[in-house]
Formats: sequence, structure tokens, C-alpha cells
Amino acid sequence: MPIMNSKPQYSDSPDCKVLDLTKIGIPDIPVLSFIRYTYRKPPIAPHNHKGCFEIGLCLRGYFVHETNNVQQTIVAGDIFLNNPEDAHRMLDYPKGTILYVIMLRTENPKKRFLRFTKAESNEIRNKLLQLPVHLTTNSSSIKHAFIELFRSYENLQGRYRTISMTVTCMKLITSLLETFLPKPLPSHPDRINTIIEAMHKTPEKHYNVDSLAYQAALSPSHFINQFKRITGLPPHQFLIKCRLDQAKVRLKNTSLSITRIAQDLGFCSSQHFASHFRRATGVTPSAWRQENS
Repeated sequence: MPIMNSKPQYSDSPDCKVLDLTKIGIPDIPVLSFIRYTYRKPPIAPHNHKGCFEIGLCLRGYFVHETNNVQQTIVAGDIFLNNPEDAHRMLDYPKGTILYVIMLRTENPKKRFLRFTKAESNEIRNKLLQLPVHLTTNSSSIKHAFIELFRSYENLQGRYRTISMTVTCMKLITSLLETFLPKPLPSHPDRINTIIEAMHKTPEKHYNVDSLAYQAALSPSHFINQFKRITGLPPHQFLIKCRLDQAKVRLKNTSLSITRIAQDLGFCSSQHFASHFRRATGVTPSAWRQENS
């Protein structure tokens, strides 16, 4: 499938604000967007953004992100990053998902961007290239920066708006890079890894978060945070992933019906299974079986 260089389509509606900050004196930010998906859209073709890093925050809901043919589930609170050369796409746009996105133009490595010096710009560019596609971290400072950008765009005018938004963009970038600093190791990884192994082996079982937290001798909130730090997903989404991984094995290696596979793996119905499967892969279970048999 050919890789397209995507060009932004600007919009300014309540559910889809895609703004061009070059028009207000910030040439390094060609896109600042807020998108609320009011209906499910089909997958789009792989594309990239030549000369631009794309930084996004999933504010609500979740979606499946594919970068260079590698798929990852992005849930509320997660950050995603696409490098200028990365071929990427969203496989599904579930209704109710809300995203913030900003693009940072850094195409000329010899030039500065925003109000960083040349040396700072070069160091930031190199650090961004080292970040993973999917960041599970405390994103509160980045969320605040996005909120402040839209507030400034709506309420401020003239040069002061440009200065204020430029400084906020710089804060957003530096806050993102702080996520790359070494983090303390998860607490009690042995207990949580035991639970992870059980979910891998028997994904059809029902797992209650309170019971799992009790098993790990942690509070539910601390258990969820530590679980997400290890797996990149909260417990329920990780369990769904385990079930879908096992479903692929059975679709490929057995002649069991899709309804039987759904029932055996703990889905409440074949429709429920098919919905999750399509969100994760972009195709129905039947289509996946035909392609992989």
C-alpha cells in the first residue's frame, strides 16, 4: 500500500477544530486540533507528515494505532507520537473518542523552531526521535497545555496571543520529553506478573479488578497504575487483548465457528467479539480467518 504525505484539512466546528497556527505567527505549528468522533469511521490509508512530528493525547475513549505495521491500543490518558517518516494510521475511530493533536515542524535540522535556540532545537529533535510511539505516563501537564492553547486561541488577540501560545507549545514539548526520564521500577512486579501470566493462559476467565488488587496486596488504584506501567494497558483492555490474541490462534488453526470462539473466550456474544476484533485489527473475524488460513 503506498504511503501518502498527508495534508491537513482545516476546520473550526465544535467537534472538529483543526487550526493553522502559522496564520497567527507560529510557523512551526501547522496543526493544532481537537477532534470528537461522533460516529465510527473506517480505517484510513497509511500516511506520514513530512517534516513534522505529530504529538497526540487520547482524552477519552480509545483507538487502535498502527505505525510501520505495528499495532498498539491507545486508551484515555495515553500519548502517541509519530515521527516525520513514520507510516501510520488509525485502524478504527470509535464513537465518543476525543483526541488532541499538535504538529511540530522541524524539517530543517540547521534551523531553530519555536523560540528555542539552534542547539536546543537540535537536542529536542534528537530526543523526540528516541521516544516510543506509545507513551503511558502521567499526561496531566500535556492535557493542561492543550487546554491552555485552545483557551488562548479563543480569548487572546494579536502579538500577546502569539507569544502566549508559543510559550505554551514550548511547555508542551518539554513536558513530553520529561516522560523520557528514567522512571522508578513498578512496585511488586512479581505479584503483578503472576496475574499477567494467568490472564495470558486463561483469558476466558472473569477477572475482577478488586480481587486482582487484593491478590497483589495493593489498593485498586495503585494496582491499576502499576499494571498499566508494566503492560501499557489497564487490566480490562489487557484482558481483551489476550482474548483477541487467543482468538486469532483459534481462527487460524481450528474450524470452530466464530460464535463458539466468542463464547469460549468469555465474550458475551459473537457481535461483542466481532466489534472488539474489528477495532483491534480493522477487519472482521471472518475476513481475518480468510486472509490468514
